Amino acid sequence: MMQKMAMPKKIENDRTYIEAGLNALIRMKQPGESHRDVFTKVMGREPESQSELNTFSNRLKIYRGNPGLDFIGKFASAYPELRNMTVGQLLGIDE
Repeated sequence: MMQKMAMPKKIENDRTYIEAGLNALIRMKQPGESHRDVFTKVMGREPESQSELNTFSNRLKIYRGNPGLDFIGKFASAYPELRNMTVGQLLGIDE
């Protein structure tokens, strides 16, 4: 009988691509656009609470965030200019 092995914990030692991706998302924000405005544009609704808005804002902070593809996809739906980027451009990989 095989023993079940736990999934190894994800360790983030190199945040290079995370930071580049977050910077790309942050650059989509228009001058004068608040975090609430961005939330509404990306999520398609108003935040249900200040806590939900804070969680969203924290996901965009370089030192805290690590967005998943679902989050990046919502940004790409809301900001057409993000759709025109290659994965390399999104992650800051020079060709």
